[in-house]
Amino acid sequence: MAADPEILNATGLFGQDANEEDVRRESRAKEWADGARFTHWVGIVLLGSFLVTLLNATPFKLADITWQLGFISLLMNSASTALLGTLLISLARLFNLGDRQIQNRALLVRTLASWVAIGWFLLIPLQLYLGVRLINSQAGQELGQIKTFEGIARSVRNASTEDELRAAIARIPNQPPLPRLTVPLEIAKANLLAQFQKTINTAKNRQERASSNRWQTWMQQAFRNSLQCIVIGLGFLAIGKNRLFAPSVQRNAAASRSSSRSRS
Repeated sequence: MAADPEILNATGLFGQDANEEDVRRESRAKEWADGARFTHWVGIVLLGSFLVTLLNATPFKLADITWQLGFISLLMNSASTALLGTLLISLARLFNLGDRQIQNRALLVRTLASWVAIGWFLLIPLQLYLGVRLINSQAGQELGQIKTFEGIARSVRNASTEDELRAAIARIPNQPPLPRLTVPLEIAKANLLAQFQKTINTAKNRQERASSNRWQTWMQQAFRNSLQCIVIGLGFLAIGKNRLFAPSVQRNAAASRSSSRSRS
């Protein structure tokens, strides 16, 4: 007596329900694999964009304090791109545990992220040191110009002849030659010294205001940049050091391997 096909289908003897479940499972796995590859390549593109941005710092002037600070600012402005790219590459491995290329690149990126985090933390004292050096260098140049005028003023004060007075004035940069005196030497010296004193006082006041403004601006920037370095460094550190999901991933992978061996 032949069995009713509807009864056999209802009882699942032909495996129709199981086949549909397998198809859905395979389709879902393919979608996850495609998502993993898409996420992986987007992360690589973002990292590449970050590296290309660093080319704006060329030519490299490692001994120039201004260039060093500008390079640090360039790193900070593009740090979010590098952090997002690193995160996407690290997440891609969770979507497809069977793609060895994605797994290896994610492992490499996460390993480098730990060292990059240390670099961001080291940028805090480095930028503070460079900022102090730059401010002191600018103040030193301004004070040097003031001392140059003070030295010329002493030479004018000590001049005993018109030629000595003319030689003292010639030390001023871009200063035309002193014309022949039409007044006595002492009167000419007094007039010149009054002009020099006025110039020196103006330069000192300008230097003090500029130095104060530079310190205030630098402290604000240093505080903001330090916070940004801490946040970015913690982000890279979390990517490089967060291994909480690694044991579960390994267990799932081992379970899937053992299941496949048992089915075979």
